[in-house]
Order: sequence, then structure tokens, then C-alpha cells
Amino acid sequence: MIPSPTEPYDSGDGTSVKWTFQPSKIKSVFFRGKTKYRLEWSVDPNVLCDRIKLSANSEDWECEIQAMTSDRFHLHVVPKSDKTKILFSGVVSKKKGLLSFF
Repeated sequence: MIPSPTEPYDSGDGTSVKWTFQPSKIKSVFFRGKTKYRLEWSVDPNVLCDRIKLSANSEDWECEIQAMTSDRFHLHVVPKSDKTKILFSGVVSKKKGLLSFF
């Protein structure tokens, strides 16, 4: 869970994400302030139009991926138990060049 009741725009902390897709696994690492969240995801079998819902395998997080293109997607990550807190909501873009992560 998020260790603070303040949202990142209240505390001044930004959140960044590294996202990797592999044939058998989906992994991500979120950085908020000095806190790091490492998550592995499972795909919910119900795909609704342009939305895919994922659940973290060992944590209380779930997310939705929307409006995918070849180099970016919108990601919204919330706890399963408390939808009022948000870990990340925004666009994840593919890095180009030597340091690509997905």
C-alpha cells in the first residue's frame, strides 16, 4: 500500500514506472519518492474493448491498460482494497535507443 495518505501532487513526489512485457510474465517497477514497488502481473481474461485489466500476483494492486499504440499506453494503478488511492495514472511511453525497457 502507499505509505502516506497524501497523493504525489500534494507531497511533490513524482511517480515513474518501468514496464516489461515477456511471453510468460509482465513485470513493472514503480518509483515514488524513495519507495520502490516491484510487481508481477496476471492478465484478467475479460478484455473490454481497448481496456485490459491486470492483477498483481503477490500484492494488493490492480491496473487497467487503455488506448494502446505501438509505443505507448495509458496506465491506471490502484489498490484492490481501496480505490481512493492511486499509485500511478498516466501515459507510459516506450524508450527508444539502447536503454529500452519494453
